[in-house]
Amino acid sequence: MKKSEQLSENKRSDQKSVNIKLLPADFWIYSNPIILMMNFKGGKRAEAGQWSLEIQKMLRGIVESVIGLENLMNQLASNKKIYLENQEILISDEKKYWLMIYLVDNAILRIYACLDKIAQMCRCYFEHKENGGALEAIRKCGCTETMNEDNCNFGSLITYLNSGKNKNQRKLEIVETLNKINNNKSISILRAYRNTFSHKKHAIDQTAGIDPKVCSEYKPDGTVETQFSFGEQLPSLNWFRVELVNANNAIIKGLAIIQNIIFPRDFNITISKKSK
Repeated sequence: MKKSEQLSENKRSDQKSVNIKLLPADFWIYSNPIILMMNFKGGKRAEAGQWSLEIQKMLRGIVESVIGLENLMNQLASNKKIYLENQEILISDEKKYWLMIYLVDNAILRIYACLDKIAQMCRCYFEHKENGGALEAIRKCGCTETMNEDNCNFGSLITYLNSGKNKNQRKLEIVETLNKINNNKSISILRAYRNTFSHKKHAIDQTAGIDPKVCSEYKPDGTVETQFSFGEQLPSLNWFRVELVNANNAIIKGLAIIQNIIFPRDFNITISKKSK
């Protein structure tokens, strides 16, 4: 059973009650690179285990960002004072809004960083000689090059795996799982907001003042036509909160399947209890 953490519902805010899933404890145990080094003398499984630690860092950041976002939403809705060691902390509503946007951005970026690290973990698995050896990165021009840590990401891995060059049944199960993650509704929707943060107009963050949408275009006669508009309707913070949780849960569900393939329980672990 997957662990889950109940994110509470506060009637004074617009929050919707959701369950955010956490990785099971055995994921850490059977994917731990140190334990794999001891049991298998290193190798590709241990290298994949190192990427599993990176994945866990990203997932923790997603969960903590969602919890922080919820707490700020609750505090803003109830308008209660915040104290630290009996000292009141004064935070303006504008600063609280900025903090909530920061947490949304942080969680979104971590979701897609997590996907890239999952791709790296799977690459290490596939590179094992029993699983087919080295993969190829397919460029837009159709040229190929050996896939490695520098050119492997979630998109390049899926492109190669969907090219049909892998026929191993266990590989096909991983491919199917990765495609389900990639096609998850929340992950697909949030991808657009990841792009707005990195290289497009960041419409979510409106804390810099009046933020019109401006578009200018040169006409054949040499004149410039400029259009601008205000008041673009954006999703609520609660909408982002729910989509973040759904995206996180889709990743956790996929990892549970991939774990059993890349990190099977083919060795025993005994954890001794401290004597009283």
